[in-house]
Amino acid sequence: MPKKPLAFRFVSRLLLPAALIFPIALRAKGDPAQGIPRPDPARIAEITAWLSPENPAGAPPVPVFYTPPYADRTWWNAVAARLSAGELLAAANAVEGTPPPPLPRELFDDYRVTGNRAPYEKPFSERTARLGQLVYAEGFAFNGRRLPAIERELAAILEERSWAVPAHVPAGATDAETYTRVDLAAAARAWSLATTDYLLGDKLSPATRARIRAEVRARVLDPVAGRIRAADSRGFSWMAGRNNWTAICNAGVMGSALLLSDSPAERALFIAAFERFTQPYIESFGPDGFCEEGIGYWSYGYGHYIMGSELIRMTTGRRIDLMAGEQQKRIATFDVRWKVAGSVYPAFGDASVRARTPAMLHDFATLRYGGSGGLVSPGASAGVHRHPLGAQLYVMPFRLSLPYPESGSPKAQAIAAAATRPPLRDWFPDGGALVVRSASAGTGLSAAFKGGHNGQSHNHNDLGSFIVVNGSQPVLGDPGADTYVKDTFGPKRYSSGLMNSFGHPVPRVAGKLQRTGRDARAKTVRNEFSDTRDIWEIDITSAYDVPGLDRLTRTFIFDRTGPGRLEILDRVAFRKDSAPRTFDTALILRPGQKYERNTDDGLRVYAGNSASDAALDASWKATSSRGGRLLVQEEPVYGIVPDQPPRGLRMGLGFENPVEEATIHLIITPAGGK
Repeated sequence: MPKKPLAFRFVSRLLLPAALIFPIALRAKGDPAQGIPRPDPARIAEITAWLSPENPAGAPPVPVFYTPPYADRTWWNAVAARLSAGELLAAANAVEGTPPPPLPRELFDDYRVTGNRAPYEKPFSERTARLGQLVYAEGFAFNGRRLPAIERELAAILEERSWAVPAHVPAGATDAETYTRVDLAAAARAWSLATTDYLLGDKLSPATRARIRAEVRARVLDPVAGRIRAADSRGFSWMAGRNNWTAICNAGVMGSALLLSDSPAERALFIAAFERFTQPYIESFGPDGFCEEGIGYWSYGYGHYIMGSELIRMTTGRRIDLMAGEQQKRIATFDVRWKVAGSVYPAFGDASVRARTPAMLHDFATLRYGGSGGLVSPGASAGVHRHPLGAQLYVMPFRLSLPYPESGSPKAQAIAAAATRPPLRDWFPDGGALVVRSASAGTGLSAAFKGGHNGQSHNHNDLGSFIVVNGSQPVLGDPGADTYVKDTFGPKRYSSGLMNSFGHPVPRVAGKLQRTGRDARAKTVRNEFSDTRDIWEIDITSAYDVPGLDRLTRTFIFDRTGPGRLEILDRVAFRKDSAPRTFDTALILRPGQKYERNTDDGLRVYAGNSASDAALDASWKATSSRGGRLLVQEEPVYGIVPDQPPRGLRMGLGFENPVEEATIHLIITPAGGK
């Protein structure tokens, strides 16, 4: 006889007073106390009153969500009529007759041995993707055909050892601690199961609905509620943090409670916690609304903040609107301001070179705040929102809830009329970054430059990094994120050439790379902006722990006249009482990227591996005391995973002799000046 799932073994505990349960969740091995602010009891009471309308005796509250449940066939039939769901239905048909991918304990434990996340996370993610395909397909057809398969997929997820992924479970955690670990994946799984329960309602068996509630409560709601009441986030540092985890986990926990809890007071507790705990996350953007984690984590983290905030606004009858105000508008439109050209975003830090922003977030900002961003996708599509840590089943209902205007309506025409191309530049003085764009959309040079500091969330040691785009194709710049394995977020992180400064187009001083930490900071020396030319000079001396280094600056000069021209000047000086030192800078190429040395002091670089791709000409010249000529040295850039092929090529440009003072001057133009 199979062993009963943990939630059923804990059921007697679930009936105990909360004060007796929560301390168990707080005592995790090796987790020190971590004080967090306790939500104001008066605020919780106020929200509770808003959530306590008069209901018939004993009737549970009716959840508020982005869409009606599937039982509202008028609403859902209208959705089915306007959306193309053929691909979704085909995917549901394909998984309907196949079992969920297995997740044996050995696969969970494999991460501790190998440090490789993919073997467990791929099937783990596939389970919720399959569930989503079946749930959405049932919503469109509503004929009961897929309910047995849905019950099967739910049962598999409800039996899982943990809803957290192994990479987020501390080494040495007990089975109970592993079971109650709340991370990005667990929060999303809980909210996805709650969404499934809400959409299907009594189409699911009573036993399955009861089990969803028991598991979500035991694994997620009670462990978090206990920490809220104790004002101690022990082991859950995300609760009141400053990065994407704070928004994602708080949204998932609160979203689950709002759909599953019958207690107005408990639902109010989680609303108040979201409102209070996400404040540091919003403050992390700074007055200019810059997201130091990059566009991918902006989409992931701030996207969840938007969804959580909108659910609060709806649930409280618009009494709480966290998205109001100019600062939220600046953050919500970050995708427009951070885009370089075409669909290209800077791949600084742990951002992917392929990162794109979901249309729903862009369109939400346009519909909410107006502005010049326009609408990317005026009409939601039917599909599962996939993620490496599990599909997010609550996302499609949010997409469907966006108030798109009818095509050709006065509102649609007004939005289209207000849409304009991005400005010549977007300057982020607080975040320490600058995006400069061509005067002619779709042609010529555009670029992005990075300052900031080397202690940012998802940090790489990359002060002074840049990317250069020709037309709409990225050609030169930053290689982006490394593979996520155990060492990526451990003490060996900066042994990776992609995460230390070796794999970035930045200087190397006396053979030393940039150091890590907030004290390694780029300071703006000057900035001059005009319609034809932008100049930004930064001092990056603090990034290098080199005795005798007096000053190191990098100056970006972006010229919009003609086809465009970018100059990068690195000026270094060592103190007179110190010995001369070596000095070099670099260009970084992606694996397989085509290039050719077309002059003694220059090369042509193509966007891809073909001469038909967009290309840039890069040339260099130098002046120095004692340094002699510049030598070109090609070196492979290796990532965090041993024995993998190089993740890029570092084309170093360095003086043949040590220098006392020196300047390296890079000049980048479209190939052939076109």
